Amino acid sequence: MQAEDGTDRGAITGRHRAGHRWWRLAAAAAVVVVAAVTTAQIAGAGDPVAAPEPELPLWTGAPWTPPQNPPVSIAPLPSPAPSKIPSIPVAGQDPPASATPPRSPAEPVTPTVSVTAAPVPAVVDLSAEGRRDWAHWGLTDATSLNRRRGAGVIEDLGGTPRGRYDNNPQRYTWTGGGPTGAVTGTPTGVYSCGQGATMSLRAPAGPAVRTLRVYAGVWMAAGRLTVSVPGATATRTLENRDGISTNRFEIRYQAAAGSTVTVTWAATASYHPTCGNIDLQAATLA
Repeated sequence: MQAEDGTDRGAITGRHRAGHRWWRLAAAAAVVVVAAVTTAQIAGAGDPVAAPEPELPLWTGAPWTPPQNPPVSIAPLPSPAPSKIPSIPVAGQDPPASATPPRSPAEPVTPTVSVTAAPVPAVVDLSAEGRRDWAHWGLTDATSLNRRRGAGVIEDLGGTPRGRYDNNPQRYTWTGGGPTGAVTGTPTGVYSCGQGATMSLRAPAGPAVRTLRVYAGVWMAAGRLTVSVPGATATRTLENRDGISTNRFEIRYQAAAGSTVTVTWAATASYHPTCGNIDLQAATLA
């Protein structure tokens, strides 16, 4: 069928329909694109898209080598000084040499000795007086010797023959002795007859002043007590022409370390035809 201008109406209608079809396809494609973009935005909402890191250019220079340091010499460390740890002193003991400065040489000791004489008390407690040692002679016979148990520093050096007697004016008491443990008020002692009779004792001496007491007497005789330390001597005498006399001879002395004091009681005269004598009862060391 043709229009008035001679155009074929069927061809025109077909072109209109084809135009409508192309428009519908283009609209559908736009819808699909919009949906895809919307979906991508929803899926990545809140997650910022990181920009790609730029690529570093590759190194094209010479290969790396570690730096070469000059050689270092290490000197040995000095040895530490020895530490000095103070120690606690103990009573009765010298501190160790490492904890104290070197000691100067000990000053020399001037030997001294003195003797005084006094009456003997009515009762003498040997245990109380003899802190270092004590001794008593003649308890049971002429050879009997009792002393402080465990001591024994007063030595009996002997002398001329001795006898025992039991009528001494003073009495002697002790405890802690041996071989007899305790005695109360014994009047016993030993004696030696005639001019020239002797009895000798010995005890330790040192730089510290010590006190040795000797209880001795005479019966119708005269006696001399001689006390010696290395470098010093002292004497004392006692005499009774008619009967018995006793004295407490107190000896104070000091001398070089490791030395001794020697005491000799000797009869210088006898006023009895058979047995004017010297006698000895006890000694104490304080």
